[in-house]
Amino acid sequence: MSSLPVTESLGLPPAPDLFSSMEIPTLPADLALPSFLMPWNAPLPDPPPEPDKLYCPEGAELYGYQEQGVQFLLEHPVALLGDEMGLGKSIQAIAAMRLLINQGEVQHALIICPKTLVADWMAKLRLWAPDLPVALLDGKKKSRAWTWQRSDLPVSLTAYETFREDLKQGMADPDRFDMVILDEVQRIKNPDSVTHQAVSRIPATWRWGLSGTPLENRVKELVGVFAYLQPGLLPPDRPYPPGMLPRLIAPYVLRRCKADVLHHLPPKEHKVEWLELGHFQRLAYQRAERAAREALRQAGAAEASTLALSLLNRLKQICNLDPASGASCKMDYLEQELERITGSDEKALVYSQYPTVTLKALLPRLERFGAWLFDGSLSDFSRQIIVHCFQQKELPRVLAMSLKAGGVGLTLTRANHVYHFDSWWNPASAQQAEDRTHRIGQKKPVYVTTLLTRGTVEERIAELMEQKRELFRQVMEPLTTTEAEEEAVARRISREDLLGLFGL
Repeated sequence: MSSLPVTESLGLPPAPDLFSSMEIPTLPADLALPSFLMPWNAPLPDPPPEPDKLYCPEGAELYGYQEQGVQFLLEHPVALLGDEMGLGKSIQAIAAMRLLINQGEVQHALIICPKTLVADWMAKLRLWAPDLPVALLDGKKKSRAWTWQRSDLPVSLTAYETFREDLKQGMADPDRFDMVILDEVQRIKNPDSVTHQAVSRIPATWRWGLSGTPLENRVKELVGVFAYLQPGLLPPDRPYPPGMLPRLIAPYVLRRCKADVLHHLPPKEHKVEWLELGHFQRLAYQRAERAAREALRQAGAAEASTLALSLLNRLKQICNLDPASGASCKMDYLEQELERITGSDEKALVYSQYPTVTLKALLPRLERFGAWLFDGSLSDFSRQIIVHCFQQKELPRVLAMSLKAGGVGLTLTRANHVYHFDSWWNPASAQQAEDRTHRIGQKKPVYVTTLLTRGTVEERIAELMEQKRELFRQVMEPLTTTEAEEEAVARRISREDLLGLFGL
């Protein structure tokens, strides 16, 4: 192994540049950085946490069901914590891990999560386990290599993609960890995937998985998850009759729903607002629909389903906004709503699956309401800054959010109004987005409004989903990305149904 360069003054290797990959956003001059973005070696709170007792940061508390969750984890070296979204799975896992490390039961713990949630996990570790030093394995390859080689800290934090790459490059040492916590554990549901194979090289005694949808997934996916958590429990080549699988995994799974444990949580009310396209938007839609029908008539049978989905996306985008004239009946409605909401010192989230062609195009009309854009182009650092400002500062008052970038892993309880500017096949994606607001810390009723246009494919999709509600529930709920949803629609919904959306 080649020697690392040393500084001339002390003969020590240079400190890793943990923030070199983070984009620094333009921020207000008077903005104070939140505590979780300050240096990681900040002093302990006063008084410091007692090593052998549950710790809560000042002003916070563990609910009774969360204390029960911590106890469950302490008693189960193999566990799947499947609480519904918004119930604090990561906090329970951190609290239990902290006790095991302080008691000497665990020496080195590795937390692996989706890359977009690394900063969120770091923030929670700083708050809920301030006495545990954390090695952050993120940023440039050189910095990660230094940390893997030199760090002997009790907790290491990384992303699935990063761990997979660092293992491939020979930088990561999976044998040193006696605990692994897998957030969004469904990432390892496919035993043939490189992610599952990489995680399987960690021979940890303590193996905890966190997932908000553990029992709604297909049998095959649960088999894949438990292939690592508890090898041999669910042989992949045997049939599992209805009811058998829950009985087998029951000793390892703890699952609670918000309705059962958060009796104080304010209600969440839904409504669908049906709107009429204006003159210019209607003309643009009719032209695009005629062109779509002609394209489908000329397409071969094998291409029709895939082409139909592409054309549906195009028509749905025009239902949001006519790119030629800028006309948008949905935006006209939303402007009236935001005038009222922001004038009452309330905040709102506006979701769309089309961040570029819809949200960015409409942002000039949203800016007067104090709106900021939240999409996949943001760095992790920028995301955390925006979330902090939204929760703690006057601005932003509205977040225009990509459904994919802002649908999971965030707490946005400062908002109590949610607008779905468009919708797709999977209602679970919309619910995940809504639950950024409807979770612990919300004090007000949450109002969710879905905007749809009459006489368009949006109305026909809604009718088709109502007719095939059970099929969509079975096929779509296990999915988490728009790309996977589109593949499922093309595979499972008949060609006749898809063409029927175009009146063919």
